[in-house]
Amino acid sequence: MNGKASLSGVAWRDWGEEAFLASRTDGKPVLLALTATWCHWCHVMDQTSYSDPRVIELLNKWFIPVRVDVDQRPDLSARYNQGGFPSVAFLNIDGTVIDGTVYTPPDEMVQLLERIKSSYPTEPSPVAHPSDFANDRPPQSQDGATAGLVRQRLEELYDPLFGGFGNEPKQPPWEAVELLLNSYQRTGERGLREMACRTLDGILDGLLDQKDGGFFRYSVARDWRVPHYEKMLVTNAQLASSFLTAFQVTGKSAYKNAALGALNYLLTSLCDPVTGLFWASQDAGEEYYRLPWDDRETAAKPSIDTTLYTGWNALAASALVHAFTVLGTPVYMKQGVHLLDSLWKEFDATSGLAHVVNEPPGQPRLLADHVHAMGAYLDGYQATGDRTQLRRAEAIFEAIQNLFGALDGGFYDVSRTETWVPLIKPVLENALLAEALTALATLAGQETYLDTARATLETFSVVVPGRSYLGAQGARKMEEDEEQLFLPGASAWARAWDTMDSRPVHLVVVGDSSHKTTKGLVKVALRAKTPGWVVQILDPKIDPDMVSDLGFLGDGGTAAYLCIGKQCLAPIRSPVELRKWTRPGGLGLDWVQSSKQE
Repeated sequence: MNGKASLSGVAWRDWGEEAFLASRTDGKPVLLALTATWCHWCHVMDQTSYSDPRVIELLNKWFIPVRVDVDQRPDLSARYNQGGFPSVAFLNIDGTVIDGTVYTPPDEMVQLLERIKSSYPTEPSPVAHPSDFANDRPPQSQDGATAGLVRQRLEELYDPLFGGFGNEPKQPPWEAVELLLNSYQRTGERGLREMACRTLDGILDGLLDQKDGGFFRYSVARDWRVPHYEKMLVTNAQLASSFLTAFQVTGKSAYKNAALGALNYLLTSLCDPVTGLFWASQDAGEEYYRLPWDDRETAAKPSIDTTLYTGWNALAASALVHAFTVLGTPVYMKQGVHLLDSLWKEFDATSGLAHVVNEPPGQPRLLADHVHAMGAYLDGYQATGDRTQLRRAEAIFEAIQNLFGALDGGFYDVSRTETWVPLIKPVLENALLAEALTALATLAGQETYLDTARATLETFSVVVPGRSYLGAQGARKMEEDEEQLFLPGASAWARAWDTMDSRPVHLVVVGDSSHKTTKGLVKVALRAKTPGWVVQILDPKIDPDMVSDLGFLGDGGTAAYLCIGKQCLAPIRSPVELRKWTRPGGLGLDWVQSSKQE
């Protein structure tokens, strides 16, 4: 864009230093329009307010109009979202928020622009660079959060009638569901399982597109039955994994079918036939989805955003690998490995991973992309025993440290070289990173990874569960009501803390990978892998050093070992016996509980 008028006539600019230089030089506030390709009301605002001659004239004369796609720049969405999309944020020359709103019709938009214009100072205020406030920390009024405190807050927010948390809007709370299922696996408390299942039942009942497949993004109604019709790669990948985990824990076939529906939607509707990667999203298309089923057969389908986002493709890879481990369907593993190999071609040891595949150089690097990719490579290693995937995960973590590490603990959401954004440390991505590091510590036998995981989680104990980030109080004008949106950061934090504090269950299969018994043990082990469990497949001929480091005998015959820390059960020699220990409610649950209480 860079100052060139769009079709609507607004001279939209790109986000960056040039826009703020113009703001400072001309004495004009920045109007930041946060929009999305899938957002129905964003399109409406383009067709109404941003096409109104009065609005166009005001914007071009008295403002520096900047337009940002929130999928392209989620870091800006995190800071400037005003509670929904589209969002409009008015910014000072230093990037701080003056005022903001969501969708605004033309007459109201004219009034708002006139008010901001008349009140904006004619003299520029002193520049304060956003990074000056990066180390702001809230007062520590407690000893720090606990996983129990997060679960307690979820119970307070839980909707016992329809599942989920709060009243409305209802967003699929996959992080909370995984926490509840993880806690149930550890404790056997049936109430936790009930909360997770009622929530998934509501999602399945209200957000699944029964005609075209795939899950809609969220519901504006408490009972899940009034969806916002956009379909996201991230939503369907995450829900596929959550439903697979629920199927593993409960054995309910409806959950398996839900996961298959989400994955089938990705493979049939969002898969790029050229690259084999997945496109980002499908437009809301409200008129289309309100048509009777028969009419939808011939109607043009909502448009698809063909952008290839790195982190979301990594999540899809994890979901596909998960599906293979649970269902044994080879096509899922083939597609998952293809995604892992494709994303690795995009990795550079110095600059890490771009947010968009084949993105031009110079764009900011985002922590979330790296965390999701690291998790995907760890999932790939556990499913295949291919040590290449483990080395890739370690290389990505090294890049994370170099690009995002903060001297006072934790990791920033955007690379430290990025300018004109207040630096913040998000709870969610840091918690997911700590969870990945706990698994990596177990798989690589490196306690230093566990030390980093603990330090990272402890950094955020002062804000969980009430706040989703560390940074300047003014770094975010308004969150999308963290509690109403299912406490994603806090849920991930509590899950990672539980796993790290009690150590993951380490299920190791040692044996010749070509032997039938080894294959049988691997199959059972992979199906048993749920939150808090780490699976490792070792062939003594290929990985003799790793077998030896774990204290197992390379010539001890094919066996599975169920371990927590240094404590292991006697070797398990047959798939039938291993199934007794690993099935939900089986012998392993009692042993895990007793071991973690010692």
